[in-house]
Amino acid sequence: MITHQEVNLLVSYTAREGVAVSFYLNTDGTERSKGVWNIEAKDLIKNARKELETLTINRRYVEAAENSLKKIQALVTAENLAPRYKSIAVFANEVENFFQIYHIPVAVKSSLVLDSNFYVRPLLALLEEHSRIGFVLVDSRSARLFEIYMGEIVEHHEFATKTKPHKKPILETFMKREKRLMQRKEEETRFHLSSTAEVLRMHFALRHFDKVIIGARKPLGEHLARLLNRRLHDNLMGVIEADIHEKENEILVKVLRVEKENELEEERKLLRRIAGEIEKDGYAVKGVRNVIEAAHEYNLQTLAVAQDFSQPGLVCPQCGMPHYEGGTCVCCGESLVEVTDVIYDLVEEAARQGAAVRHIRGENLITSLENIASIIKFKRGELIRIGETAETEI
Repeated sequence: MITHQEVNLLVSYTAREGVAVSFYLNTDGTERSKGVWNIEAKDLIKNARKELETLTINRRYVEAAENSLKKIQALVTAENLAPRYKSIAVFANEVENFFQIYHIPVAVKSSLVLDSNFYVRPLLALLEEHSRIGFVLVDSRSARLFEIYMGEIVEHHEFATKTKPHKKPILETFMKREKRLMQRKEEETRFHLSSTAEVLRMHFALRHFDKVIIGARKPLGEHLARLLNRRLHDNLMGVIEADIHEKENEILVKVLRVEKENELEEERKLLRRIAGEIEKDGYAVKGVRNVIEAAHEYNLQTLAVAQDFSQPGLVCPQCGMPHYEGGTCVCCGESLVEVTDVIYDLVEEAARQGAAVRHIRGENLITSLENIASIIKFKRGELIRIGETAETEI
């Protein structure tokens, strides 16, 4: 499982010596065979070797980068991926003895980049699109915390809460003993839930998760939900019935069910908003041509695209800008090249522009929007009209 800490390390990495090699390979076995991705990897590495020969750097660095490429090639050849993984990402710098592999359960565009920094834009896009869920499992005495991300689950074993408040000296008669024991038990449970809420707040602040789900027997879950601070409560996805001793695979099934329900509802809200804006000729566009034109104007705010939607198109090899038609890039004038799926490049460009990207999974939720649509930042000509109005008023 990729953590925020690992991605932050990659983001902040700058090679003091050598070349930073970033390699992504789409190994989705549902659509592509191992033979296909082996050929793709060989082509990427072949082009990288050509690029290495053109770099004006120390020959030792070139040879070290070549060794990194050989290791990546060997890894791809020997790779035997589990069905749930659809991509691999490798970050390497032979000179600084850095070689890190990530298995990713979603498909990413295959690429190989040589630079002084690692190319982490695809990973950042994944972090933005997929919520990291914290699932807290509680009873009246203990609590467990799990992190669920892109279909994987990990338990935070260091997660612990105090179950008992500091004892106070109590003078009680025999007749009051039973009542006092009941009060003490309730006090301990209340303290335990408060401590759990506080530890959850700290984990949330450290970005161990973006959303939270509570699992407990009634009414403990509802009580814990009321104790969450405002930010945590705003990111609460639900409270479900669960036992403290449940196994990870049972928990994962329940969490993924809640996540899917929440995603479908968020998708419906987004698509209703887009449809409403389009209907009133507002701040949204639909269809590949219109969305690409918005990308050319750096006008993408939230991109919604059907999960399995693809379409041939054109891409600029210099700046990476996608195109619907034409011979040269509207941004840099470079000659365009044909690609089998311009949607991949459009999604990447949207992420580069800082737009949110949502892959719509719900059936028939985006058909009326031609499989791709976007909230935009401004309407064409709007800024000019504002300027003209201001000049008129003066």
